[in-house]
Amino acid sequence: MRKKHFIILGRSGLIYFSWVLIVLFLCLIFLYESTKVFNWPALICALLFLILLVHTYFNSYWTNEIFKLPFRAKAKLTSEPTIILDWQLLKIYKIKITEFGQYYLLRFEKKSR
Repeated sequence: MRKKHFIILGRSGLIYFSWVLIVLFLCLIFLYESTKVFNWPALICALLFLILLVHTYFNSYWTNEIFKLPFRAKAKLTSEPTIILDWQLLKIYKIKITEFGQYYLLRFEKKSR
């Protein structure tokens, strides 16, 4: 019962990662607009961006029974995710959850022999 981490694709993934990238762009704006050698607002935004990335990685997973998104509560997994595309190390899955709707997920994984 190993956790399988993924990257969210589709409309919801685009919206979620757009908000995460806004924090990175704010960090860059603070960094380039400052005349000081050490810029506290840029450092705080960079740390917030890293915290959001770590939070996203550890809170985007599925197991045999649970499906978890970083911005939603855990849901019970009723059916196995289906593979849409399998190319080298990339696999794109389609998953349907009755409570959340339909999601496309990207995983980097080795092919099993």
